[in-house]
Amino acid sequence: MPDLGDSNRPSDAEIAAALTRVTSSTRFRDSPQIVAFLRYVVERTLAGKDDQIKGYTIAVEALGRDSSFDPNTQSIVRTEAARLRQELARYYADGGRHDPVRIALPRGRYVPVFLPQEPLPAPPSAPEPPSGDGPELSTAASSTGRRLPARLSSVGLVLLGIVGYGLLDVLVIDAWNMQRLTAATGELTVGAIERRRDGPRIAIEPIATIGRPQAGALDATRVHAALTNALSRFEDITVVTAAPNLLEAGNAGGDMPGLDYVLAPTLVRAANGQALLSVRLIAMPDRTVVWQDDFAADQAAGAGDVTPPHLILHITSALLQPFGIIAAAERRKPGDGAPSPSHCLLDATQVARYFDADRREHTRACLEKAIVDDPTFAYGHVLLARLYLRDYTLSFGASDNLTRALVLARRAVELAPASARAHYTLMQIQVARGFPDRGLDLGEKALALNPYDLRVLMQVGAQLVAMGYIDRGLPLLQQARRSTTSNPLPLAWSLFLAAYLQDDLATAAISADQMPGDLDFNLVARALLAARMGDAAGARAALATLQARRPTWIDEARDRLSRVIASRDIVERLAGDLDRIAGRAVN
Repeated sequence: MPDLGDSNRPSDAEIAAALTRVTSSTRFRDSPQIVAFLRYVVERTLAGKDDQIKGYTIAVEALGRDSSFDPNTQSIVRTEAARLRQELARYYADGGRHDPVRIALPRGRYVPVFLPQEPLPAPPSAPEPPSGDGPELSTAASSTGRRLPARLSSVGLVLLGIVGYGLLDVLVIDAWNMQRLTAATGELTVGAIERRRDGPRIAIEPIATIGRPQAGALDATRVHAALTNALSRFEDITVVTAAPNLLEAGNAGGDMPGLDYVLAPTLVRAANGQALLSVRLIAMPDRTVVWQDDFAADQAAGAGDVTPPHLILHITSALLQPFGIIAAAERRKPGDGAPSPSHCLLDATQVARYFDADRREHTRACLEKAIVDDPTFAYGHVLLARLYLRDYTLSFGASDNLTRALVLARRAVELAPASARAHYTLMQIQVARGFPDRGLDLGEKALALNPYDLRVLMQVGAQLVAMGYIDRGLPLLQQARRSTTSNPLPLAWSLFLAAYLQDDLATAAISADQMPGDLDFNLVARALLAARMGDAAGARAALATLQARRPTWIDEARDRLSRVIASRDIVERLAGDLDRIAGRAVN
């Protein structure tokens, strides 16, 4: 097991006892699959055989799969690992909160780590609600840093590595000639951050550390600065400076009225250079643990002044991806039923995933009212523009939807020139209007403004693939897929399209399998794939379902495809394939 290098290292006996406590708990007792997974990886690690812990060996030796198991095409190990991480986090936030040793399975690896655990203080009883005249929250700032340039220039690849575990996340932005993303303190700053119109306020605690730092080890102060910098780029939250001793027993958050969440990170250093960043999201003022996860934080010796971008991306993705941790926590909050901009934001996310005419109209009216009440509400303009853009894409509603979206998106960029989401929304609109070069420039700017936002990676990557620049867009999509626990349908469609166009039918099949249901483009994907794999009956059945729902879809295929795919060559290829499935003559 990793050696913490000091007296904080749990003994093998303590680790074995920790394993017994977890596996005998009520949460794990009825989950034999993840218990077998956990026992296998812990016992192998204690036996000094952690180098044998691979996806294949877990599947065969712990989960009972036969020797033909292929970890590249079968996802059972990844699925069970995700379940195990979730259940461990829930266990240590509840029944295991006082356990002396915590077992963690960091993202990106299957080798566990073992942490001495300080119990989380119990929430204070019946805290008084914060008064309305308390001190104003200050926004996070750095007096020594300098602002990142608005446009980054000139290198090819941004390599995001986890050293020592054979996992390499690669974020390729060579299409944009962007400079390597760094997190050195001298290049990070968080300027004045406006209140995000009812969005949650989050304070980031100073990073607690366990274990002695080694040469080239991650610096906790720099990790904190990098995390603050990254989170401050998101327009749906406000990052504020944490008051001292915010989470100490007896402090119910009264020093910071209006605070919604505290992010509490702990950096655990091992003597061999391995490190783990354990992160908790705590709701205020009752200090309920909303979420906890562990992230591999290893890096090469001598690079301690730079925080690996993949580490920050994984954390921001978990918190702020569509349907992420914070959005889920906000939806669970009891409300008085009064509409507010924050409700509009949450509803807009639902509409983006599940098209529902009634919800769409309710959300449109909510956003329209919000920007009338506050004409400077930039993110409201972004979401309303995206609503009209979606209507245009799906050929729904008024014929001037694209023009409405353009006006709103341009206004959003004027109001919030640092908004990555405003820029990629305007990118999509300009491409749809027939101005691809303008769109590419806006995509470049969006990536520079917030390379930590999954939406940016997904939307810019998807646009590149749809324009025919697969070699540029696909790595962004793959990075987004690695960093999200879900697989939003637009991401699955774009990954399918890239694989289909490259004749990679095995990968296309994986993406098509993640597009269930009878939405139009899901059926199109299944029909195209079935035909290419020789299943003519399956292809015709998928098209028949589509035509039953949308009788004119095949007749209008070129127009409908061109609303989401900018490349005429790609549109013609797909439309021709659909014509062949439907038994039509193809020129």
